[in-house]
Amino acid sequence: MIPNRNTLYRRQDGLEMTSQEKLAFLLDIGGLDYKAAASIAQAAPRTIWSYRKPSSTRQVPQAILDRIERYVFERLSAIVAAAGYQLRPVA
Repeated sequence: MIPNRNTLYRRQDGLEMTSQEKLAFLLDIGGLDYKAAASIAQAAPRTIWSYRKPSSTRQVPQAILDRIERYVFERLSAIVAAAGYQLRPVA
């Protein structure tokens, strides 16, 4: 399942999230701490922790976001399927 990133990563004001905000969002909806996210992203825990800090101005590498995003969406898909729902693309 590939999310529609045009709407998924939007803030309340309609602007696109920064990479740090995307990481925080994925950790939040995935119920992940920085250590679990580091394991999924194949990165050092301190790396995820440093990107997660609100004061960080460094861009989170897309490879890290992609791995965590894939994990979160597979997990959410499994939850939805276990509840008896079926995912399908938007028409």
